[in-house]
Amino acid sequence: MFGMVVQGWAAEAESGSPIVYTEMKPSFVLNYGDPGRLKYLKADITLVTSSPLAEKTVAHHMPLIRNELVSLLSRQTDEAVTTPVGQEQIRMEATQSVKDLMLKEVGHPVIDDLLVLNFIYQK
Repeated sequence: MFGMVVQGWAAEAESGSPIVYTEMKPSFVLNYGDPGRLKYLKADITLVTSSPLAEKTVAHHMPLIRNELVSLLSRQTDEAVTTPVGQEQIRMEATQSVKDLMLKEVGHPVIDDLLVLNFIYQK
């Protein structure tokens, strides 16, 4: 069965399927940083895939993906959260983290990119 899924996904990717955007709802709202004063972070994240089959795979694994991203976001530092360079680094790290997770779970990265559409923090 796994071979059929990978072949189906490869065939869809080659056929020029439109890009599919999957919003992760609800927004991520969490504490970040070291223990001590509470610091909050809110992020709206959208996953980019290149086929309907990849979108279905993302939907199926959404709880696992959310857990991975909550863990990643909550361990960020003030420097990473409060600077544009740091925020881009977080986005790139989150993208790679989800790709690695999907590679481990289904044998393929599944997502093409991860977009952070809204990034709000309170120190």
